[in-house]
Amino acid sequence: MRMSGTAASLDQAPVTTPATGAEPSWSVHLALLVTQIAFATLPVEGKLAMGDPYGVDPSALAMARMLGGFGAFAALMAWKRVRLVRSLGDIVSLAGLSLLGVVINQALFLHGLKHTSPLAATLLVATIPVFGAAASVAFGRERATLRMGIGLTIALLGIGILTGFGVPALGDTLVLINSLAYSLYLALAPGMLAKHGATVTITYVFGFGVLFMAPLGAPALLHGVAAWSPGSWALVGFVVLVPTVVAYLSNTWALARARPSLVAAYVYLQPLIVALLSWVQLGLSPSRRILGAAAAILAGVTIVTGPWWKRSRAG
Repeated sequence: MRMSGTAASLDQAPVTTPATGAEPSWSVHLALLVTQIAFATLPVEGKLAMGDPYGVDPSALAMARMLGGFGAFAALMAWKRVRLVRSLGDIVSLAGLSLLGVVINQALFLHGLKHTSPLAATLLVATIPVFGAAASVAFGRERATLRMGIGLTIALLGIGILTGFGVPALGDTLVLINSLAYSLYLALAPGMLAKHGATVTITYVFGFGVLFMAPLGAPALLHGVAAWSPGSWALVGFVVLVPTVVAYLSNTWALARARPSLVAAYVYLQPLIVALLSWVQLGLSPSRRILGAAAAILAGVTIVTGPWWKRSRAG
């Protein structure tokens, strides 16, 4: 799961350059809504799939997502008759992006989700745009500002509230590392996206993800499919179809047509949807600590990614 665009979308899709100018059509709003709903289903349905009585291994679920995503994106690439990447340097760069944006990201998120709550995982992933901005500064792609420092500090305060200002538990730690890895991906991916486009980049990133994940994920997947119940198959199929294929495709389509501020506004629906699904399907209601952490983390994200300072300068 991940945030994209200016507020990086939960789980994950590579970012394209949004269009500016005319007001987006209803279809863009619908695509953004579908994207956020689809991404928000992963923490809850993934938690269900990995818990009793379904018992899907996190590595098997990550492998299934990568295989399903690669198949869908490769088919799209073939349908669009997009040229293959021929530069060895670019192939190496795409492989590196795959490690950050797919392998570490998806595997650690699912392993972390198994040991933490869906809403806690969602809030930790919500820090991606904040850490992404910090990574952009580190790589010289963006200038450090007071606004960014304030936003990062408030977001870190939210993480502290969430973890009790102590060493994060295993699940929270894995999800936080996942967020940091994807933040690096966001800082490094624009070059490949500008050169090869979203379809090619997504396909190669997922393709390399399949190769890198195979030593751990393939045995877990092969072992799992022999023992999965019909319910396990249904949940795995849902995770592959909805928060992977549907979410990534609709996200890519919408990001090319929506303003960054509009994308950011829709991203804030994700914690609300996750909280609702957690309550309905898992019987979990947010605690005061979760609500306090949510307020701080989302405030920090808003300060770093929100468009309000641009309007004030323009005025």
